[in-house]
Amino acid sequence: MLQSRRGFLIGAGSLLTTAFVKDARSFIRANGRPLLAPPKQVLQTLYWYEGADDGYLLSLGEWRMDPPPAPSWRAFFIKEAIRHETEDEIENICGEYGIDPEDFDEPVEHSYWAQRFAIEDGPCAKAHRLLRNINFGPDLETAKSPLLEFHIGGGMPGDSSMWVNAKNELSLSLLQARLIDLKMPIRIAEGSAS
Repeated sequence: MLQSRRGFLIGAGSLLTTAFVKDARSFIRANGRPLLAPPKQVLQTLYWYEGADDGYLLSLGEWRMDPPPAPSWRAFFIKEAIRHETEDEIENICGEYGIDPEDFDEPVEHSYWAQRFAIEDGPCAKAHRLLRNINFGPDLETAKSPLLEFHIGGGMPGDSSMWVNAKNELSLSLLQARLIDLKMPIRIAEGSAS
C-alpha cells in the first residue's frame, strides 16, 4: 500500500537547481539512463531495479527476495545484544518471542525471520528506512513530478514489507544529487537482475 509520495525541493541553495534538472533531463534523453554524479566517498550503494509501471525499486545493498538462512535463537540474541543469561532475562525473552529455553539452539522461527527481513533487515526495508528520514521536499498528492514513493505492505493480509520506488530516471538523478548535497557517502547504481 502506498504510504506517501515525496517530491524533490528544487531551487537555489542546493545541487537541485533548475539548471541541474535541465542538465539531467538532457542527459537522460541523450543516454537513456539517469545522470548519477559520483559522491566523493562511497561507503554504501543504493541499487535501483527496473519495475515495470512502478518506476525503479531501490535497495540498500543488492536486492534479494528471500532472507538468508535463519540463525539459532541464541545466535540471534547475541547478534542483537539481547541479554539472555539470568532467569528474569530468559523469562522475558521466552514471553516476547513465544519460545522455551530449550529452543535457544533451534533456528529462529521461519515466519518471524521472514517478517523481520521484510520490515527491518532486508535491503528494500533498509532503503525505505534510510530514505524516509531524509528531507527531499514536500509530500505530493499526484505522481506528476520526480518523486519517491514509499510503500508498506503489498496488499496481502499480514504483509508489512517496506520498500521505496523512484518514479523515473530523473528521480534517480535528483536522489543522487540530494545525497551528495547532504554529504552522504552513498552512490546509486543499477542493480543486476540475477
